[in-house]
Amino acid sequence: MKVLIIGSNRIPSYKIGIEQPLRHLAKSGDCRFSVKNDDEAQIPDLLAADIAIFIRTVSEEAYRFLELAREMGKKTVYVIDDHFLALSPTTDVGRYYNDPGKRNVYIRFLKNADIVKVASDFFAEHLRNHFNPNKIVCFPGSVDFSILSKSEKTEEDEKDGNKDRIVIGYEGGRKQAAFEPVSKALRRIIRKYEDRIRIEFYGFAPEGFENKPHVRVHPYENDYPRFLKRLYDANWDIGLAPLEPTLFHDCKSNNKFREYGACGIVGIYSDSPVYKSWVKNKENGLLAGAAARDWYEAMEELIERPELRKRLRNNAMRTAKENFTVETCAERWRKQILHG
Repeated sequence: MKVLIIGSNRIPSYKIGIEQPLRHLAKSGDCRFSVKNDDEAQIPDLLAADIAIFIRTVSEEAYRFLELAREMGKKTVYVIDDHFLALSPTTDVGRYYNDPGKRNVYIRFLKNADIVKVASDFFAEHLRNHFNPNKIVCFPGSVDFSILSKSEKTEEDEKDGNKDRIVIGYEGGRKQAAFEPVSKALRRIIRKYEDRIRIEFYGFAPEGFENKPHVRVHPYENDYPRFLKRLYDANWDIGLAPLEPTLFHDCKSNNKFREYGACGIVGIYSDSPVYKSWVKNKENGLLAGAAARDWYEAMEELIERPELRKRLRNNAMRTAKENFTVETCAERWRKQILHG
């Protein structure tokens, strides 16, 4: 099957959600695919394809190709992992997507593509209720375990005697509002456990933590394989995953749970629709409410109970390997989209 992908090939959601599984399918002979930016696609590209996939685009040029594809009898798929209409219009990104023309294109993609592919059950249900797409397919992205330097964490990695401090970390983009209760909790944790912990931020660090003792801040890594490898090698004991309680954030995918689990990191996750579908509290992670006390108590429990950390870590890694491998994601693409 020949696949034409229209959209940016530089964004992480393309790498982990589309490129990794389709490369696997291409190696097994199930498909061939090419990627064109919105303004690069040509009619001969579409003529040569069996299926046209549009990723996160709201451009009029790309939508014109969806209409052409439908006229040619090609299957069309719209892949989206953010609900653009839920973005606040007070931000630069929100103003871009709330432009009437962009909103209109987004809605037409949702309503007219043969398949809308999302990665969140909550997002899928929201689209069904409000936009009535022709068909929705929902499954998470993939983790390329071959990137990681070793197949699993060893017992030696977990023994407290081999590390001078318990490491609490966060890697990701700016989330100042989401971090407000977490920051308050971290300050209490630092006061109580200053001789037992270290805190690391890769990318965003909340205000006031840049120059604190036992806090390390590192730049964000844009290259996804290097990002995943660095996260694995960091060997964090506890990973933080706060989200704001807004519609936009409720529609996001479980990226942090996939990556923390694959890297053997015990995560503390916001008790939101994003994670409740995957995180079984005190089995493969911890769910924390919106209050600073909830985050403090979750961190305190993990610091004080190494046996709980070990059990949650092992279960999270098992969940990741059972659900998020490239092979598993590729098979979902093959059955539910390419031949669905």
